[in-house]
Amino acid sequence: MTGPQILIVVIIVVFVIAFGISMCVLNNHAKKMFNTNSKLVENQNILLEKNKQQEETLEQRINELEEQLKHHLEDEVTLLQAQTQQRRKHIEMTANMNDKELMAWVDQEMDEKLLYTDTNLTLKTMANSLGLTQKRLGELFKNNEKYSSLGDYLNEKRFLFACRLLREKPNWTIEAVGKEAGFGGRRTFQMEVKRRLGITPLQYRQGMDIALPHESTTISD
Repeated sequence: MTGPQILIVVIIVVFVIAFGISMCVLNNHAKKMFNTNSKLVENQNILLEKNKQQEETLEQRINELEEQLKHHLEDEVTLLQAQTQQRRKHIEMTANMNDKELMAWVDQEMDEKLLYTDTNLTLKTMANSLGLTQKRLGELFKNNEKYSSLGDYLNEKRFLFACRLLREKPNWTIEAVGKEAGFGGRRTFQMEVKRRLGITPLQYRQGMDIALPHESTTISD
């Protein structure tokens, strides 16, 4: 073989070897790409399955909450219906009472429920608690000869209850007694006791021999 022929053969051999190497490299790269894509698809499928499970769980939770809300609303409606019916009964029962009879009934309810211990008690909230109309309750105190106003009535109830607490709860502070009885603060309580008895709550507790009006309120621990 001549020199040029040998050169051509060498070039062809080198080209074939280079082509083979390139094909191997491309084949390995293609395999890596395929494996990577397969892994991505697998991860995507796993993610989709998780999302599906989360959606199912969320939907189940929403259904449970809707069911709970439904039952809660049904209970609220039932309670409101019962309260409305009870209020109507109170209104019907008290409609035929004269002021004296109604005042005696209000007194009993106030003592049993200790409504006057609520510092923020108003004519409206008191009427709602007693099942009376605000107008009827307002008229009752407007025509009452003993009390000049609702506030005067509440102060007397709180005063009597506080005096009872002073006797039966010797370990309670004066401030705690006043707060429990419904007075806005220690000073208000002290001024009310001083106005009615001429002594301080502490002096009353120490002596406890001051005659008080009839007390019907009971205290439980």
